[in-house]
Amino acid sequence: MVEFSLCVVVPVRNDSQYLKSVLTKINCQSLAPKSIIIIDSSTDDAVHELIKYFEGDVSIIYHRMNKAYPGKARNIGVKLASSDWIAFLDSKTLPEDDWLERYHHLIEAYHADAIFGVTMFNAKTYFQKILRSATYGNVGHITVPGTLVKRQVFIDSGGFMEHVRMGEDIEWRERLVNKGLKIYTPDYSIVSYNGLPDNFLSTLKKYVNSAYHTARLNILIKVKDAYLSLILILSAIILPKWNYLITGWDTNPLFIPHVTKIYLISIVFLLMIYKLLHYLFFNNMSQALFSKTLQIILIIFLTLVALNWNAVIADWVEDAVLYIPHITKIYVLSVVLGSLLYRGLYLPLKRKVKQDFIFPLTWIVVGFLGLSLDMVKAPGYIAGSILSLIRIKLPSVEEISN
Repeated sequence: MVEFSLCVVVPVRNDSQYLKSVLTKINCQSLAPKSIIIIDSSTDDAVHELIKYFEGDVSIIYHRMNKAYPGKARNIGVKLASSDWIAFLDSKTLPEDDWLERYHHLIEAYHADAIFGVTMFNAKTYFQKILRSATYGNVGHITVPGTLVKRQVFIDSGGFMEHVRMGEDIEWRERLVNKGLKIYTPDYSIVSYNGLPDNFLSTLKKYVNSAYHTARLNILIKVKDAYLSLILILSAIILPKWNYLITGWDTNPLFIPHVTKIYLISIVFLLMIYKLLHYLFFNNMSQALFSKTLQIILIIFLTLVALNWNAVIADWVEDAVLYIPHITKIYVLSVVLGSLLYRGLYLPLKRKVKQDFIFPLTWIVVGFLGLSLDMVKAPGYIAGSILSLIRIKLPSVEEISN
């Protein structure tokens, strides 16, 4: 047996039915960890009872606490660890039996400070398969579960943000990457997730909550980005109405001809430049709040253009060259059809969903589910953004490591 000082940290809250499988998988590792650290913030004693009677060769350190978000629970778990390396799992993530051994080889081969986990999302019921096709697909995704990191590197990074419900894992990974550490990400999945929602309503609730908390996190860690987005929103309100706001109309020296068209073209150009720079230089980073604000404003303006096309451009003259009959219906149908094709065909195929599953007609259901998730995320994201802008405060974690 290879000597490797490592503890596995598992935060859990009311998931005792899944945790037993996680503990069993850890005990089946070809390279055994030093201990398993369970941080339990459950509302009942089911997890504690499970651990009390669980039989395994790897020792378990159990810590009970009041309600805690995953970031805080993981931070406490690391403090309780007495090893050189830390591994993370969640209560619904199951690793392969050679997870730790394979990652240990990668650490030695690449002299890595951290190896990121890669998770595949499992689906059992028909609805879960539809949901997976509309979201994760059959490809691995970089995750904190499955990740191995040097304990000292984790401590130096400041750990996870503790007062956010979601998104702290992405923020922590990005912070590690920005520090220029030696980080390796395998091109294969080593962990599987088994907790996808199994009905439509619980899925919608999950995605609304996710959008709300993600928006709050984005603003907390990117205050400048939040203010830029606020300025962009104000510009979208003021600039198109500029000539109405100033007095004198075209006799005023501040009059700007075609100001709305100029603004719309500028927004399109700015979004294209932003996307190009993001693709060339920041393709490993999550999408910024400013970019999402740009997209939302552009969609709103394009919708307004379509709705007012015949009135503004053709002056309701049906014989005019630029008059387009039923433009509103055409626009709405085009948006819905384009979204269905994108969410129901392009993304699933790109994410290696099997063709015999989405054809001949299942892609329509997948597309409608994906479109529904996009629609419900918008209110949550807007609400989270507004509330956070009202009471912006700087985050902890040493001001996100400066």
